[in-house]
This record gives sequence, structure tokens and C-alpha cells, in this order.
Amino acid sequence: MQKIATIILLISASLIPGLLLGQTLFPDESLRNPASHHSLFESTLPIQEIEVYERREQENMVLLENGYASYAFQDADWPPQGDSIVPTRVNIIFTKYPKERSFWLTDYHWLLAKRLEALFELDPRFNDTSVVFGITLQTSCDNEFEAMQLFHGMELFYRRVALDEAMITMDDEEESSTTEASTAYPSERRRLRRFMVNERYVMDSNVFNVMDRHPEWENAVAVIDWTGSMYGHGAELLLWHLERSKTSGIQAITLFNDGDRKKSRKKVLGYTGGIYSDELRSISKTIRLFNKVKKKGNGGDSPENDIEALAQASRTFPEQEVLILVADNRSCIRDFILVDCVNRPVHIILNDTRRGINHQYINLAWKTGGSLHWDDQDIYNLDSLIGADSLVFDGQRFILAPDGWVVPADRLQSGYGFCTRYYKAPRRKGRTRKRKSEPKCYFTE
Repeated sequence: MQKIATIILLISASLIPGLLLGQTLFPDESLRNPASHHSLFESTLPIQEIEVYERREQENMVLLENGYASYAFQDADWPPQGDSIVPTRVNIIFTKYPKERSFWLTDYHWLLAKRLEALFELDPRFNDTSVVFGITLQTSCDNEFEAMQLFHGMELFYRRVALDEAMITMDDEEESSTTEASTAYPSERRRLRRFMVNERYVMDSNVFNVMDRHPEWENAVAVIDWTGSMYGHGAELLLWHLERSKTSGIQAITLFNDGDRKKSRKKVLGYTGGIYSDELRSISKTIRLFNKVKKKGNGGDSPENDIEALAQASRTFPEQEVLILVADNRSCIRDFILVDCVNRPVHIILNDTRRGINHQYINLAWKTGGSLHWDDQDIYNLDSLIGADSLVFDGQRFILAPDGWVVPADRLQSGYGFCTRYYKAPRRKGRTRKRKSEPKCYFTE
């Protein structure tokens, strides 16, 4: 297994130098304790002052809004649709009110750190020494009301990465018919690795490690978050399947991109879409499916429609008994209220757990009778752990809240506290009839 993981890293390092995760610009400690690291922020983020920032459209730039004295993005439309992109520059827009910083009601360094955390939650590639940061302070405000009317947010700049898609259009007749484990599908393995390189996918060995530990997962459907930074982990699962062709229990895959290119306001629970399934027979066909779903869209906002994808995978492949979810630990599950629509255990492979475990995936594994897996951790029997009040993962303690959900014991220290909003059905504006967004499973019928 280590040999395979090393191959992945060597391929990436030799053929796409500089595209592996580089050096972190803002360590976690600086974001947790910004007052103690103010010199880092001030040396890293040069400040310019202008009277009023005017919203503008620029090529290769996305504008995201936070709002006055707020750090959550109001509509996180990132990453941009289309080709693969690489972040290059960030401009953070504040107001300089009051003019004397010592009179500011909101702690400047705390708010700056929280906005940076929100950005890195959206796309961890921004937290890299190759990305240039700056701050713009607006000065045309003499009272708080005037300050509130000005724009507060970020300009995110990027460059596009041209894709070599020639290798994706393949003739089925080129496929190898070799069946011996040591030489099975050599051309497919080469194609898949080329696909990873051409798409600039960054990955680790997390999926390999988990899958190797669980040969008992047979007759399985792999449900893969196919958005943004998750592409590499999904491709890694397929590479594992190829390397273990005689023993792999994965029979089919379901990819979900959270609604194709649908706007966030139009994403209705259970009907968000962007879900594509296929039996795992032809690797060439699967690679084409990877590319097709990526072109259809990459999520847009941060929350994902994991539950809808799991329920649809169960419906599409009723004979497969095991659901394996390759999940983005950093993303909320927007349709969690529909969890009762998943009718079989879900074994969840969590990716990117550096900032702790997202409690929504704990609840998903618990409510479906499934399990959690990351790095060298395998968590089963969540019922017993919850009953014994012994939920401690990676040094973080979780408790059963009065509303019946597992949440961090210290919500202020959790990086995923905002995901609790998805344990309730969304509010309906105005006087409307009962909508499909209510927690019903009509979409699975």
C-alpha cells in the first residue's frame, strides 16, 4: 500500500511540480490566536486606503460578500465553473470606521482571522505562500450607518489551467483484456494516472489506507463527492479499485456535484440534482464520466447534497448492500434533514480532517447504523459511544445535544458550528403551500 501511495506522490511531484500543497501561509495557531500573531497578519497583508470600493467585474476574479462586521460568506459561489483553476491573489475589503483603530468595536485581528478561516474552509488552496494577500480599507464613512452601507468581502483571483482532454476520448477497443492481478488493466492504470496529472489533482493516501483496511466491504456502491478539491480523492478510489481488481468489492459508483450549475437559491432539498451513476465495468467509461460530471458543475457553494446522492444510489443499485461515501469533511450536508431517506448503513471515508471532525458526518454514520473512517481511525458502534458519553475524536469531545444531534462540546472551538443550521428544515418565505423541501422521501420514488 505504501508503495502505491508513494507512486501517486512521485507522479504528482515529477510531472506537475509546484501543484502539490505548498507551504502554509497562515498556520492554524495564528488563526486561533490572532492577537498573539498580529505581526504575521500585518507583515503578510499590506493595506491600501480608498474612499469607496466599487463592485467590479474582472476576468479571472470572483467577488464574495461577508457583510459588515461579519465573516460568513453570504453566497459562496466558488470555485468558478468551467476549467480547473489555481488561486493566485486575495483582496480583503474592510471599512476604516472609526478612523482610529483603538475605538473599533469589533476586534480587527479576530474578524480578519475569522474571514480567513471562512476562505480556507471554502478552498484550502488559498492558504499557501504562493497566494498574494492584501487589504483595502474604505474611508468614506463618518458613522456606523454609513459604514454598514459599504461593501465588505473579498476579491478572489485565479488563473485557469488548460486541460489535455485528448486522452479522455478513448476507443473501447484499446482496453486491455488481461486478467492476472499483477498485470491487470495496465493501460487503464496508465490512463487513470495521466488523467490525475492532466487534471492537476492533489491527493493523499487516506482513501487507499481506509479501503485496504476493509476488504469486507463487498457488493458496494461508492458515492463520491465530485466537487472542487475532492476530485483527487475520488480518482484515488478508482486507482485503488484498479490495483485491487480481483478483490475489490466496488460494483458501481455515484458521483454528485451538488446541482450541476444551479444557483444556491434554486437548490430544493431532495431535488438539487447533479447526481450521476454507472456500473464500474469499463475504466475508460468511468474516466469519461468523471470528466462529464466535472464539466456539468462543481458545486458552486460549500454545502453539498450528500443525502440525496446516497438515497439515489440506493435506488439505482438496489442489489448492492454497502454504501461507501467518499466525503469532504470540510463541507456541510445541506440536505441532512432527509437522512431518514437513506435505507442502509453508510461507511464514510472522511477527507481533510486537519481542523477536526465535522459533526454532521458523525450523525450521518450514527443515524444510518454506519461507520466513520479517516487516517488510521475506524469508528463503529456509535450508539454505544454516545450512550457512554465517550465521543472523543482527534482530541475533540462531542456530546448529545438536547435536540437529539451529536455536536461539539465546545462549539466556539469547532470549525463546523455553522453546519448545525442544516439539522432543521429551511424556512419558507411568505405564505406558501407545503413544498418539496419538507423532509419527505418523494424524490426516491
